[in-house]
Parts: sequence; structure tokens; C-alpha cells
Amino acid sequence: MALFQYKRPRQFEYKPRFYDPKKEQLEQLKAKYGENQGEDYSRKINFRKVFEQQKAEKIKSPISSSKIILYACIVVILIYVIIIVLEKF
Repeated sequence: MALFQYKRPRQFEYKPRFYDPKKEQLEQLKAKYGENQGEDYSRKINFRKVFEQQKAEKIKSPISSSKIILYACIVVILIYVIIIVLEKF
């Protein structure tokens, strides 16, 4: 027994009502044909997985011979320029 009895605040019971015709149609189709038991087709894109696949493809592809020749020419030219500059000093 308490000396004073306090009134409890009234509870707010709001249940929103929202009608989505696409969702209802989807649920009807699922009920009619059953849910897909195979792969899960999600609409999200797994960017990390996509980037890893692209990286793996780049690693697997060999460097073309024209790129190797180009890099070798650039290195030879740089070495030649460095030697000429060092001889002047």
C-alpha cells in the first residue's frame, strides 16, 4: 500500500496503415508459385566482391609485350640521360 497512487500515463498505440500494391502483388505471386529455393537474388551489389573479381582478372592477364618494350626503352633513355648529366660534372 502506497500513500499516494500515481496515474499511469496513457499508452500511445498507433498502428500505421500503408498500402503498397507492388508488395501485395509480390506476396500473391509468392503464394501462387512458391518462394524461390535456388539462389538468393538480392538487389544489393556487393562492391567488394566486384572489385576483387576485377583485381583477380587484372592479375591473371599477362603484361603485353609492347608494354614491356616501352618500359625498357624508357629505362634505357633515363639511364642514358643520367650518365650524360654525371659526365658533365
